[in-house]
Amino acid sequence: MKICFHGTADEISLVAGRPLLVLLTAHDLPRMRVFELFRPHVHAYPSHEHYRLCAVMTETTDEGRTG
Repeated sequence: MKICFHGTADEISLVAGRPLLVLLTAHDLPRMRVFELFRPHVHAYPSHEHYRLCAVMTETTDEGRTG
């Protein structure tokens, strides 16, 4: 699944340097899910000092491999 994060340079740098993301889910789903990011790229909007990080996100299995 392709995803995009929007934010300031500091916020995007927190996400961009990590190959794995842990997301909290709604209370009726498993509490945490782990995803790997592939092919990340950043688009800059310097006039507004905001950036967009886009990547392909794949959920990992319990063994740490993508499923």
